[in-house]
Amino acid sequence: MTIVGISIKALKAKKLSSFLSVLLVAFGMAIITTLILVSHQLTQKLERNAAYVDAVVGTKGSPLQLILSSVYFIDFPTGNIPLQDFEEIQKNRMVKLAVPIALGDSYEGYRIVGTEPSFLQLHQLKLASGKLWEKNFEVVIGADVAKAKNIKLGALIYGSHGLTSGQRFMRNTLIKWWGS
Repeated sequence: MTIVGISIKALKAKKLSSFLSVLLVAFGMAIITTLILVSHQLTQKLERNAAYVDAVVGTKGSPLQLILSSVYFIDFPTGNIPLQDFEEIQKNRMVKLAVPIALGDSYEGYRIVGTEPSFLQLHQLKLASGKLWEKNFEVVIGADVAKAKNIKLGALIYGSHGLTSGQRFMRNTLIKWWGS
């Protein structure tokens, strides 16, 4: 009798054990394949988000927290540097593009990013409709947020301090347009 014949007899003799073994191997392969795919997708997304960022300047604190909050928007912000410091960095002849961002407020769980139009250039964003803000407290709403919250051009929103949702104790903010 050959090895293949012995294997087939053993499989037939213990059908349940054989089936469970095959099932566990299949699950293991599926889990490994999923982890590899998710890891690859996550790596690509992280690289794409930071593709045009060469340096990040922030207040004293955790460098990892600064990068996570300023580049990936997934951690609590470390705080803002003084405007004078940003202007000095911006004037440096070795700096091609400096983009200020101020974090800390939110609208129903979505971050509010205080910035200037160079932010759109840095992240290669385009307007879906409307125009850029012209005055303080005019905002841009991302197309996904506008759709999720059913926000129309010209609507008033009420931001809150921090990343809480449902609290409405900040100033009224007029929405002029949103981009994607």
